[in-house]
Amino acid sequence: MMKNSQNSFIPFFWLMIVMSLICCLSGCSMFNSPKREVSPISLPEKFSLYTENDSMPVQWWKYFDNAELERLMNIAVADNFNIRTAAARLAQARAQVKKIDADLYPALEAQADAAHKRSRMKEKNKGSKTVAAEEYALGLAAGYEIDLWGRLAALKNTEAYEAIAAREDLEAAAVTISAEVAGTWIDIIAVRNEIAILDKQIETNGNLLKLQQIRMENGLTSALDVSQQMENVAAIRAEMPLLLSRERIALNALVLLLGRATSDDILISKSELPELIPLPDTGIPADLLARRPDVRAAGLRLNSADWQIATARANRLPSLNIMATASFSSSSMDLLFSNWLTSLAAGLTAPLFDAGKRLAEVERTRAVAEERLAQYGETVARAVREVEDGLANESNQRQYLMLLEKQISAARLAMQEARLRYLSGSSAFLNYLVEIQNVQRLDRRIISVKAELIKFRIGLYRALCGGWTDQMIKNDI
Repeated sequence: MMKNSQNSFIPFFWLMIVMSLICCLSGCSMFNSPKREVSPISLPEKFSLYTENDSMPVQWWKYFDNAELERLMNIAVADNFNIRTAAARLAQARAQVKKIDADLYPALEAQADAAHKRSRMKEKNKGSKTVAAEEYALGLAAGYEIDLWGRLAALKNTEAYEAIAAREDLEAAAVTISAEVAGTWIDIIAVRNEIAILDKQIETNGNLLKLQQIRMENGLTSALDVSQQMENVAAIRAEMPLLLSRERIALNALVLLLGRATSDDILISKSELPELIPLPDTGIPADLLARRPDVRAAGLRLNSADWQIATARANRLPSLNIMATASFSSSSMDLLFSNWLTSLAAGLTAPLFDAGKRLAEVERTRAVAEERLAQYGETVARAVREVEDGLANESNQRQYLMLLEKQISAARLAMQEARLRYLSGSSAFLNYLVEIQNVQRLDRRIISVKAELIKFRIGLYRALCGGWTDQMIKNDI
């Protein structure tokens, strides 16, 4: 009995030796990805606006110092559909890495079989008889591909870079959504300011119409002046539905950004446009390679494509697989561990003729790498352009706002002068009405220009994004 017990451990002993040997075999890593320059294109020396301070503000919207905006940002990062989609793609990419990584290790499977057979046999000069037989089997099977040329390692690197790029995509989505949420928040406040101004203007023009009607009854003005003011009141009231529509559309856009279908619990009580937040540090264009997740993602996908080339090249060479099995079998359960069988086999597979299929795959992966290189260059160039465009918009918008404020100051003076001249009878009411319309139009225009300036500043933070996303997005997604 003791002898059978010792013999039963022999197949498992040899199986463990075989598995230890194949785990010690290492790939030759014959193929690697090529070395590339850090930047795919030549960059300008610096941005149009350059600051020596290379620090990047964290969560730039905190400069607005608004609890409502902070709440909106937290909701958007957690529930926005694009961010959730990017997070799901990241989870897929990480699972793919685990799947490929498993191929670098031996696969071990347990096998168990039990069969009961009955057969009826008839012998010559004898009667028929029924024969029953039972078979039991229990064993282990191990398989392993020796990575002779580094194919599996290259494939793992390909998927690993794709997973890291997916993480950058998630950060890029968060950067984009945060800017869109803040911009939409500004739009809602701005249009509500315009509505409030328009309400006052409707009231003012209504009072002026009543005054004109009284003056006409007293013979101090003509019916034409009253008609002109009535037209002005109707025209300014006609603008209200358009502003209300803009408010509703902006609120609907915010709801979608927050991953919601209704605005029931979204409260925006701020009534005035916030102050312009500080200007971000621009630094030098090369900083974009370290700051912007979309640039990093494009570079990572280029690295992934380079490793695809290594995988395709290794596929053209022979592959070596080792298989080991150990099993017990018997027609009787109590004798199962007394009968055993072990086997060790190695198989070498080499492509002899495939009509150029594997070579075509190498050429295809090289073309993919060239495509990724072009996309990487375009991404970097677009990033530089977005910063330069943002700086240009910022500078010109501030100048435009300054000139607009000078214009409205002059318009108010002209309106006062036109009023005095009208009341003194030296000028027609139409001249006074034109100046009123100019001032009222500029009042509303300044609100939209200030809002645009704040949104340009937000756009600069979006273009010069930093690593603030790590504080709001869990690294273990």
